[in-house]
Amino acid sequence: MGQWGLLILLSLAVSLHPEFVARWNEVGLSNYGVHLRTIVPYTLALGLGGGSALASARSMDASDRTTRRLRFVLGVYGTLVLLILASTYGYRVSPSLRLAHIAINVVTALFLTGASPWLFARVPLQSNAFWIAAEMTGFVLAVVDFVNLLHVLFLAQLLIGVGFGVLMVRAVRWSDPY
Repeated sequence: MGQWGLLILLSLAVSLHPEFVARWNEVGLSNYGVHLRTIVPYTLALGLGGGSALASARSMDASDRTTRRLRFVLGVYGTLVLLILASTYGYRVSPSLRLAHIAINVVTALFLTGASPWLFARVPLQSNAFWIAAEMTGFVLAVVDFVNLLHVLFLAQLLIGVGFGVLMVRAVRWSDPY
């Protein structure tokens, strides 16, 4: 439910301020966390996404190694999402806060890209090839954006987030014995 909330609330934020992503030099999702019109759905989206991942991690049985690893992935993911949220509010205030926010986002992209192959291997569904390809494409676009070759940060974040999110939800469902 947390991933659905994240997707729906971020979609609401984008619909309230579409000009951020409807221009050639598109900006990232964090811009939705610093504008009055979009701060509430942005905050609820990341709070729900990160908080539900942490709650899911805590609720999982840690009796086997695979489940412990899944709990670890969920815990790190939830923590990183909440760190992104917390660092969003001040990233325009000072260069050091901006650098911290960018660093957290880079670590998040690296972690999600590194965890995705494990999630992909965990759930034997053929359609997961599409989702890992989307996530990896997003990562390549994030690198292209980071080195300032093309401004596609929103698209990169969308592909990384949705690709990883689907793989994560499927891995959690696959591990659920009910």
